[in-house]
Amino acid sequence: MIARKAGYLMVACLVGACSGGGGGDTPSEDDPDNNGGDTGFVARADVRGTDQLYAYRADSPYADVLRDCALVDRSSDACSLETLPFITQATPDFTREDILDRLLVTHDWMGQRFEQLLTEAPEDMVTLFGSLTSIAIGSTVRPSNYWGGTGGIQLDPDNLWLSIEEKATVSIEEDYRSGYGKDLQFWSFGTLRQGAMPASYYYSLTNTSERSLDDIRIPVSRLLYHELAHAVDYLPSASVPTLDASLKPADALEANQQYWLSPQLYLDLPLYSEELQSLAQVSYKGQQATIEQMNYSPALVGAFMGNDGAAKYYGYSTHREDFATLFATAMIKRDFDVDYYMAFVQKPEDEDNYECTDLTVGWGVRNRIADPTVQLRAKWVVESIYGYSTEIDEFFASGLGQQSAMTEGVDWCSNRDELTAVAGKRGESGASTALSEHARIQLEGERLDYTNGHHAE
Repeated sequence: MIARKAGYLMVACLVGACSGGGGGDTPSEDDPDNNGGDTGFVARADVRGTDQLYAYRADSPYADVLRDCALVDRSSDACSLETLPFITQATPDFTREDILDRLLVTHDWMGQRFEQLLTEAPEDMVTLFGSLTSIAIGSTVRPSNYWGGTGGIQLDPDNLWLSIEEKATVSIEEDYRSGYGKDLQFWSFGTLRQGAMPASYYYSLTNTSERSLDDIRIPVSRLLYHELAHAVDYLPSASVPTLDASLKPADALEANQQYWLSPQLYLDLPLYSEELQSLAQVSYKGQQATIEQMNYSPALVGAFMGNDGAAKYYGYSTHREDFATLFATAMIKRDFDVDYYMAFVQKPEDEDNYECTDLTVGWGVRNRIADPTVQLRAKWVVESIYGYSTEIDEFFASGLGQQSAMTEGVDWCSNRDELTAVAGKRGESGASTALSEHARIQLEGERLDYTNGHHAE
């Protein structure tokens, strides 16, 4: 049977882990004005458990069964596909309305926000929802996840809130993975950029900052591409006609495992670094680090990755995550011309009180998807989902731009903001090196990029 991911119902978001900021040792002009100096506190109000999920559309043809089918703890307790089929199984030419008929929420605003974003979503994204049976958005859902046991996804509403009133209904419990890898001597960082500007910011769930729809559009798109990639990995279009509707989702997917995509990726274009695959079990699965792993430097870890083809370090945790991170990184590049920057940095001596100057890069790159090996594997993934097209071919041939290496020995913020020419002079002008509140929250979000900045798996 397809195993449920560990902790899929565990709740999380680091307290204060999501407030806007451009980073750097001093406040940046890129910082959103509504976050600067904000010290107000938002208490939780009306946080509801997953047992309070309800059908967003009361008149959905699946309203009576949706909750019971989507909220089981064991795949053996799931409904059969006769009761709750995959969307494309029930309606091959499904529309956005059919997707909304599969939506569960704990608060109306969550459904309204999802509907608003779905209305604007490109058709290439909408078609991927066909591989789902349900979508659930609830106060305590964290991390966002796909589970083959039900064939559904659950989304963390930390990605969706705009107002203070909305954020107050979202849990602030920590992501269960936040303590993993404590014995390692490096941190991994990642961020999204559009040219010289940040493509997205991290906002706090506990202060009085607010945000606009534009602030969440790119992060939510990346999250959805990631989770939908998991769904299509298990249920690509070629698999749909042969599904046995009498079976439960896990059994039906298992019976069609010859169509699964990520195992084929590993046959055709595998990842080779055994060191990183083992290390990722420490960082993302909670395994105990070996003495050798505890002594890995950022430069050594980067050397492993620089010779391999994953889009993100998180991709080494499982071949499913490798597949999903390749796809999401490629698609946000295509849709928004967003570059993914990543680096391994030396862990600071004081992990609770550090500045950018303490985050020395041992290895890093800008626009990781443009690496030739990553590009080859990402194209394989995109074509495995959509099939070959001249548009895809042209995008990978000329639309990725160039990868550039970060400067080793220079801090993450300088490398991220491409300020390496003056990095050695930081602090000489007498400017304060203390991080502002929003810059620190931005850094924490970039450090926890394994969750896609939005608590996903």
